[in-house]
Amino acid sequence: MIKLLELFGGIGACSKALERLGIEYEIVDYVEIDKYAVKSYNAIHGTNFEPQDITKWNKDIDVDLIMHGSPCQDFSLAGLQHGGDEDSGTRSSLMYETIRIVDKLKPKYVIWENVKNLLSKNHIHNFNNYIIKMEELGYISYYQVLNAKDYGIPQNRERVFTISIRKNIDKDFIFPDKQELKLKLKDMIEDNVDEKYYLSDDKIDMISHWNCFEKPFKKVYGKNSTLGTLTTRSGAECGGLKVYSNDLEDTTNLQEQCLNIKSGAYARNFGSKGKLQDKEYCDTLTASMGTGGGNVPILKIRNNTKKGYLEAEEGDGIDIGSRMQYHRDNVQKQTCQTITTMGGENVGVLMNDLRIRKLTPKECWRLMGFDDNDFNKASKVNSNSQLYKQAGNSIVVNVLEAILNNLLLNKNIVFEDKQLSIYDFE
Repeated sequence: MIKLLELFGGIGACSKALERLGIEYEIVDYVEIDKYAVKSYNAIHGTNFEPQDITKWNKDIDVDLIMHGSPCQDFSLAGLQHGGDEDSGTRSSLMYETIRIVDKLKPKYVIWENVKNLLSKNHIHNFNNYIIKMEELGYISYYQVLNAKDYGIPQNRERVFTISIRKNIDKDFIFPDKQELKLKLKDMIEDNVDEKYYLSDDKIDMISHWNCFEKPFKKVYGKNSTLGTLTTRSGAECGGLKVYSNDLEDTTNLQEQCLNIKSGAYARNFGSKGKLQDKEYCDTLTASMGTGGGNVPILKIRNNTKKGYLEAEEGDGIDIGSRMQYHRDNVQKQTCQTITTMGGENVGVLMNDLRIRKLTPKECWRLMGFDDNDFNKASKVNSNSQLYKQAGNSIVVNVLEAILNNLLLNKNIVFEDKQLSIYDFE
């Protein structure tokens, strides 16, 4: 039996990974100061832990494995870059509390997870210091940056994992091989969600890109609105049609009607003015769109690249944060970007009606490798805002599962599709 101590334990990704692998384990203690995360942990694991301050933790217990995902805010690119120097008082400097506890308990194994930016020139001295101190305590350490999308989860989430093994344990460690991603983001989303998760027209205005060869089309709203002037390539290639829908179930057909209008149009060559002699009427129109390969509807999303946009298709993840247009990777093909503590506030998905919506809390938990049973238990004791935060703070269960398998079992595990029990979606 593995005796587990989870430091900065969050919602218990490590214990969940051990459970999935069928490894017998005992949670000898769980240290987490966030009372809301503790509520979720207890609900999932059937425990009754209380919040604990790691700086005051000093118990004498027998431990085989310490898992710690120490605070990353001061290392993360999304933070203020205060760093984690020892005795600096920053949240990220709490990594040194783990070293104090390792020195006291001398477990067989220690696993540390943190953001990739920990290895940047501004912060790598802290990472190196951790490795040196662990070596002085009698541990050999291995580290590598792993991405969740290489272990069965369609989320582009890179984290550095450090595995430390006590020197008197006769064991080397090899990081798990990457696996082909078979799940897509749309496999992880709920079928029916509340309208509140869909972006407003103002938000769509902010993130969509006008890319017409001619003057952009006039916005039209509601029933019996007229379609503005078309150019010879407008509907098929320019992607600049900016329209809105009142009847969402009719959206697709109406789009096709409007984009395929040809009667009455004339043009001498590309770039000349094209007109509709007799204006055609459409009941409703949808969001800014064009067509991709094979007439796949697309949205063109503002982006800090030379052409100024990236094309998004149904099931693509879209950065909907306040500064998304300045990012070069704000569209993720069939995956989503890294889920943060803001959860659905900065991660969107393009739906089949060409509308963009935020991820729900349940979807964020799925994208961290937790099943719906776990989420449903936690949702009974916490608000949506806390559930988003807990997902963003967690570690992807699949990645830990692959690591722990190589560390403790060396079985052949394959993350195949959502039919696996670990994707127990309703």
